[in-house]
Amino acid sequence: MLFLKKEVTMTTISRIGSVSLLALSLAVAACGGSTAADTGAQTAQSAATTAPVGVSTHGPVKMVGDALGQVPLRPEQRVELEKLAADAEARHQKVAPARKDLVEAVAAQVEAGQLDRVALQPKLDAAAAAWDGVRSQDRAALERVHAILDASQRAAFTDALHAQMKAGRDHHAGREHMKEWAADLKLTDAQKDQIKQAFQAKGKEHGHDFHAEMKDHHAKGGHVMDAFKSDHFVMDDVAPKVDAKQATAKMSGRMLGMIETVLPILTPEQRQIAALKIRAHAAADPSGHSPF
Repeated sequence: MLFLKKEVTMTTISRIGSVSLLALSLAVAACGGSTAADTGAQTAQSAATTAPVGVSTHGPVKMVGDALGQVPLRPEQRVELEKLAADAEARHQKVAPARKDLVEAVAAQVEAGQLDRVALQPKLDAAAAAWDGVRSQDRAALERVHAILDASQRAAFTDALHAQMKAGRDHHAGREHMKEWAADLKLTDAQKDQIKQAFQAKGKEHGHDFHAEMKDHHAKGGHVMDAFKSDHFVMDDVAPKVDAKQATAKMSGRMLGMIETVLPILTPEQRQIAALKIRAHAAADPSGHSPF
């Protein structure tokens, strides 16, 4: 695992703090498209403005809205995009209760110092079902975004979204972010070494599979963005739906395994701090943050 070579300590714990954890973190990638059409004759360029769309939204909806904020939009486009953002935010709020239950259960187990996967399973299943319930509408919404934008706007949007996702990945893998978590948990040098060694050992067992999966994930994401720039965009063609329950099981297995590796190394006080941070992250982002 590449991130194990770059102070995995805080990267791992930050993943605990980002505990959409599971299938919910696939929400943006699950959004989809329809056949694109040019919106018609361009109005004067001076009529187009740049400003974020859906400023009060969260998670993947906000990510898309911020990227659209870097695209010059005509008034009629902005009105429809704002409506799409508001509908998506309301839709994602329906996922929030299942996510909140899962986050609280994980936080409580982190605080107790031991994960109980059997007890978590019903909450994992509920999170998967909630995600599955909104993704068809998410896919249709992104189809409409594609249809609303013209060719140059689609290119600007995908470039902006790509930059945002890269910045997000860089932040979560960055040393400063790791240091922030280390400082918050007051990790000793010995604990950092223990965690690093534990994940290096784990990486030897699963590193090849992890690299292959991440390579495939990024390739699919790039394919979707390339397709969005084109005149024809059908999400079922470029990224068919995955089985929600299967995807949840796969991702949760990896993430819970990471948490199980870290927990024995933390003191009760550190586990309490970690649990508080998990809850705080979820409260600040009720619909779930989901990098592409």
